[in-house]
This record gives sequence, C-alpha cells and structure tokens, in this order.
Amino acid sequence: MLIMCELWKDEKTEVGSYEFANLPRPGDTISVPTRSGEGYQHFRVESVTHRASGPAHPAATYLFVSEAK
Repeated sequence: MLIMCELWKDEKTEVGSYEFANLPRPGDTISVPTRSGEGYQHFRVESVTHRASGPAHPAATYLFVSEAK
C-alpha cells in the first residue's frame, strides 16, 4: 500500500503530492521527481504532520521539508 503525502517547504510553498511505500521520518532524505519529470529533487524531512482527510484533501500526511545539502 502506498502512502500519499503532500510536501511543503513552509506554510505557503507546496512542493507537490507524492506516494511513498514507507512513511518518511524526520531526518530522512527523500528524492522526488521534478515537476518537469526530468531528474529528481532531494529534500530532508523536517517534520511529519497527520491530518484528517476527505474529498477536498486526499492526503492525510504532510511532510515539511528543506533542501538537502
């Protein structure tokens, strides 16, 4: 089963929605495809937040991330 997560850099900057086989944890480095589909972006997971889901918000898990160095 895949876990749908929304990635955010901050409260106003959404990276996008992605599915993961395992839920990333704070401190993990993740790689997701770029919006253009050419290459990958690398992020460090800063925090994980779970919220109620529904038709308007299909993802119940939000990952707050920073650029990986």
